[in-house]
Amino acid sequence: MNDVVKLFGIPVAKVTEQQALTRIVEMVREGRAALQAGEKLRARMVATLNVDFVANAVKGWPFGGNEELWRYLKSADFVTADGMPIVLLSKLLFRPLPERVAGSDLVPALCRCCAEEGLRIYVLGASESALTEAFTKMQTSWGNDVPPLLIAGTDSSVVSLDGEQPEIIARANAAKPDLLFVALGNPKQELWMGRNLEQLQIPIVMGIGGTFNFLSGRVKRAPRWMQRCGLEWIYRIIQEPGRLWRRYAYGLVKFSWLSLRALCGGYRE
Repeated sequence: MNDVVKLFGIPVAKVTEQQALTRIVEMVREGRAALQAGEKLRARMVATLNVDFVANAVKGWPFGGNEELWRYLKSADFVTADGMPIVLLSKLLFRPLPERVAGSDLVPALCRCCAEEGLRIYVLGASESALTEAFTKMQTSWGNDVPPLLIAGTDSSVVSLDGEQPEIIARANAAKPDLLFVALGNPKQELWMGRNLEQLQIPIVMGIGGTFNFLSGRVKRAPRWMQRCGLEWIYRIIQEPGRLWRRYAYGLVKFSWLSLRALCGGYRE
């Protein structure tokens, strides 16, 4: 396909942020039309691929991986490049992606678009207080010209991957949202989505990690110049060194090794 670049077997869309926004809204409309026509729907999965995702999913001696997570990412309906290392690798492979499309930027743009079009969202996993703060700040920044965002529901339940929790799916389906944001962090959110796509009667499900913590202001994002240069991870480590430095160090070392293998001809499927 000409509209994707396969990195480690994962089809990353060749889109700008605006193009990604347009495509996701189109997918929402398509799913909504199918539901209104009485068709049984399989939810479509949106993932924002970054170094952490690759480090968690992809195997490459001497590093392990998660075959289930890798399978879900390879079969996702729409994947964006959420990370400058992803974009840089695509350029080194002479299959360049146009730009980074970060979930932290895409989510507020999607929320505004949903508000303008009267689409309903549902959030699984984020704290109620963070959501309230994030929704308030977004609405204030949009001004009075944008209608209120329609919240179909929120669910801050503890989600487990060890067994089925049909009540969580039932609540989400009963709310009849157009878009479900899953804020559980990778790999948990992608594993949960992948396992439950067939049961979710919702047009789009999208993993968003801690995006609402950024939108609420509880966690600060790096300055724009650091984001553009691919140095946002340094800013995040400075904020939470005890929690993040091992994860980021491991992820960058593993991603560099996997990228070298890709440049030498691996992961072409």
